[in-house]
Amino acid sequence: MLGGNQRTDKLTAPNMNSPILVTGASQRVGLALALELAQAGHKVVSASRSIQPQTAHPNIVQFQADLCQLADRQALIDHLHNHYDGLRAIIHNASLWLDDGLDNLETMFRLHVEAPYHLNLALGDLLAKVEKADIIHICDETSSRGSKSHIGYAATKAALQNMVLSFAEKYAPKVHVNGILPGLLILKEGGDETYRQQTLKKALLEFEPGAGPLIETVKYLLASQYSTGSQVVINGGRHLKNRMT
Repeated sequence: MLGGNQRTDKLTAPNMNSPILVTGASQRVGLALALELAQAGHKVVSASRSIQPQTAHPNIVQFQADLCQLADRQALIDHLHNHYDGLRAIIHNASLWLDDGLDNLETMFRLHVEAPYHLNLALGDLLAKVEKADIIHICDETSSRGSKSHIGYAATKAALQNMVLSFAEKYAPKVHVNGILPGLLILKEGGDETYRQQTLKKALLEFEPGAGPLIETVKYLLASQYSTGSQVVINGGRHLKNRMT
């Protein structure tokens, strides 16, 4: 039961000079999330490899950065320190789903592990200036079960998932750190009907949900006063379908 003295409205109200940093927000789910947060009144800093016209919104600041590159990350960190009083949240959404191979493994490690690690540490002081701040790691359902066809992807996402625990402990109680483990949200472009049907049948809920479930979960975590170090799975029951015979 919620107590009458909780200050939820104050803690979760948008602060235009304490933005939400969303990485990988120029397309697909990241784009939908950034636009939804901006429409709700939050200032959003979108950090992506390219500036995209579809991301244009009065409340969105687009910052071009390849987060695999140390210099680009440092430029982003400097920009945030120079222009804002605090940071309401960091949402690590940037992701690459690459085939297995040493070069691709290094790239995914830099994006899924090194970049969030660097940003969480370097921006901790800005997060601490907000009464209640959040870090949200967008992981993947394969980060907890593995993937024989995308071993490197699953492994680097597993490291991202593990860092939720470490940073939650490090930054408690002011900064809440949680993870989201999505399954299929949006089908890949160019797939035929056979691909569509085979992919949808991997879950108990056999439909393409779009960005909605992830946006709903992000909103929940931003508003939550009693969740840190947690993982929220949104995969349509895929983990149960895989167990069925």
